[in-house]
Amino acid sequence: MNNCEIVKDLLPMYIDGLCSPTSNTLVEQHLSTCKQCKQIHAQMLKEFEVEQVEVNKIAIQQKQPFEKMNHIFKSYRGFSKILEWMTVLTVVITIILIGKGFIDTKDLANDFKHQEKIEQEQQNIMKAAFENLAGEGTSGLQKVSTDYQNQIKYIAAFSTTGLEPLSADYSKPKVIYPLPYEKAKATYENGQLITEKITPTDYDIGTMAMEKDGYIVQFEYTRHYLNEVEKAFQTKHYSPNNIQLWMPALIAMLVTLCLYFLYSGIKNTNRKAQKLIA
Repeated sequence: MNNCEIVKDLLPMYIDGLCSPTSNTLVEQHLSTCKQCKQIHAQMLKEFEVEQVEVNKIAIQQKQPFEKMNHIFKSYRGFSKILEWMTVLTVVITIILIGKGFIDTKDLANDFKHQEKIEQEQQNIMKAAFENLAGEGTSGLQKVSTDYQNQIKYIAAFSTTGLEPLSADYSKPKVIYPLPYEKAKATYENGQLITEKITPTDYDIGTMAMEKDGYIVQFEYTRHYLNEVEKAFQTKHYSPNNIQLWMPALIAMLVTLCLYFLYSGIKNTNRKAQKLIA
């Protein structure tokens, strides 16, 4: 049998490295002596290299989209990690704000109790003053001045006949800029009748007035008690409501939920895409 034909049949397997050692020896010995088969071997090597290059190009082209996708997924994983830390941070902030909301709500409730106490005290002073005026006249203010000397400095009674009546709004104790004490029927301080001239305070929140049964009763708070009065006034007119107190915590909760759902969505998308690539 012609060895050239055998070697030609073995050359493709020889080039691919699939021949047995015996066949490799046969081919190599033949190629060293046969010029024609050696040329065929060289040509087949060139064709093999060209085919291999084409295969490599195709493999690279097929791999490129997946490499781009993998790069995108790596970017998404980095973004997902950032979202994870942001979500944890907002959870911590939300917990802190919820705690602050409870504290502020409790403080606000205490402030409203204090305000109610001050207003009730104002009503009690006025009630006692008008009851004593009805029973004992202006001298009845002496007892009121003594009983509330820790809260009030001056208390005075005016007659509406000698003074322009207040508006209907003064049927209950109300803040007023002080009326001139020289027009008062009687003025008391710490249970003592005051006869000398009095300079009213220029702090209008510290003076209360009420009109009833032809009398106007006015009293001024003592200086050391003005802080309590001011606090009650601020609570009544300027304190926030519960919704305003809880708004930061509610916003933080909303941001936390948005970040969590965004994080979960990106993570699930990455997981599904990686399964498809695999």
